[in-house]
Amino acid sequence: MMMRSPRATLLLLVALVAGCATAAPQALSPQLAEHQQLANALHRRVRVHGGWAPEDYLGVVQTMPVWKSGFGGLDIWLRGDIVGTQCGQYVIASLLALRERPLADGRTVNEEATKNLVSVGWTAQAAEAARASCPGASMAGGER
Repeated sequence: MMMRSPRATLLLLVALVAGCATAAPQALSPQLAEHQQLANALHRRVRVHGGWAPEDYLGVVQTMPVWKSGFGGLDIWLRGDIVGTQCGQYVIASLLALRERPLADGRTVNEEATKNLVSVGWTAQAAEAARASCPGASMAGGER
């Protein structure tokens, strides 16, 4: 039977703690946490990121790489100026609606986004107000 030295045990403990610290997910801001909660209420395995989206879009949805989350995961990237706003919530709902119906026109995506928000407790009026609060940019998100 092999005995471990105290030094080897300490090194093992330090390596485990360091590994856990680097593997821990980054803390979400309160604004992103709200967006994350909505996204996961509407679709399983969605991660919401803020601060980046293509110039002409408020947000974009992408399929997560299989090695990060398995099959079916989505990443949603929101433009920084809408993170933490009702517009951000609406954009998440519309991106997920567009993801479900990629050939839908803008009116259909708007209807589906409103239905999505109503399904998690919003009123249709609140969903419309959130849509109206968005900057005039295109709200259709692409997939990479």
